[in-house]
Amino acid sequence: MMTIIKRLIFILSLAILYIIFKELLELYMAAKSLHPIAGYILLIAILGFITYFIGIPIFKIIRMPRFYGPTKNKDEIPSIIKQRIDNFRNNNYLINRGFDFNSITYSEETYKKIIDELQTESQRIRKKYVSQLFYSSSISQNGFLDAILILSSSINLVKEIFILYNGRVSNRDILTIGKKVYYSMAIGGSEGIEYATEEIISKVTSEGVKSIPFIDKVMGSIADGFVNALLLTRISLITENYCNLIYIESDRSLLPSPTFILETTKNVTVDVVDKVKDILKKMAADKFEKSVDYAKYALNPAGYVLKQCSQSIQKASTKTVYATTEAVNWVGSGTAQILSLFKKKKSSPEKIVE
Repeated sequence: MMTIIKRLIFILSLAILYIIFKELLELYMAAKSLHPIAGYILLIAILGFITYFIGIPIFKIIRMPRFYGPTKNKDEIPSIIKQRIDNFRNNNYLINRGFDFNSITYSEETYKKIIDELQTESQRIRKKYVSQLFYSSSISQNGFLDAILILSSSINLVKEIFILYNGRVSNRDILTIGKKVYYSMAIGGSEGIEYATEEIISKVTSEGVKSIPFIDKVMGSIADGFVNALLLTRISLITENYCNLIYIESDRSLLPSPTFILETTKNVTVDVVDKVKDILKKMAADKFEKSVDYAKYALNPAGYVLKQCSQSIQKASTKTVYATTEAVNWVGSGTAQILSLFKKKKSSPEKIVE
């Protein structure tokens, strides 16, 4: 029965990927309709993005040294602990942190102490990538762009976690994680599970906020971004379990509970959600026409609101997120406006000269 369900899910994911591919074609045709060269430029840009942010990281993961994953045999626990601790002696993060290996023993207590140290950095890595994906996929406004953003974020997140733990898991476990990434890409790109974010929408939306133009688009985009962040959080937690768990009773032990995934994602995105709430309240309280650049807002409402958020959160990581959102905003919703310059060049060349 479980095999049949898995096959049905796989077939459904293929259908969703077909829809995502159609959105790529629509994106290409929209650019081509403005100018034939624009369509090719867009495809080259997407190919370059996929090569640099997806292809190269995959190659780097494959070249990493392998270590033993969790075991289902309790008799193997001591040997796995010894192998992992010996491997951690050459861990760059632990060395830079000044971790003392001279007095350690091959015990579960020592192993837990090392893992606790590594998890602090692992949480920072997770927060960085989940925040970036939340921002960028909230403003992409395209299922195909969502899909490649999820794919690139997942692969690079997994790569950084493996680097932190000084190696990757076995090829079999890599394929298992790859399946999780594949289904996350299909689900996120389909934009089909916004219902999972009702709690966030209820927090942000109020009677005054509902009067803001295009508020449904803003909230729908933020809902998509949160769902994608949720899927990426799940992938990161599963990958971390492969790297730090020693003994598991079954493969299900590697899967975090939905409640824990939701709470972890909410903790990462809470600052952004609170800022969105404040900005929307301010937009509703002020006279909308005077407080907002309506031309930019109408082009991409969610992108406009999140840009205000990124400017108001003064953190180093936010600068990276802001750069990411600006790039995606150009490719996603700003493409038509920028590429329309090709038309202007034909009809009004003197304006471009000015």
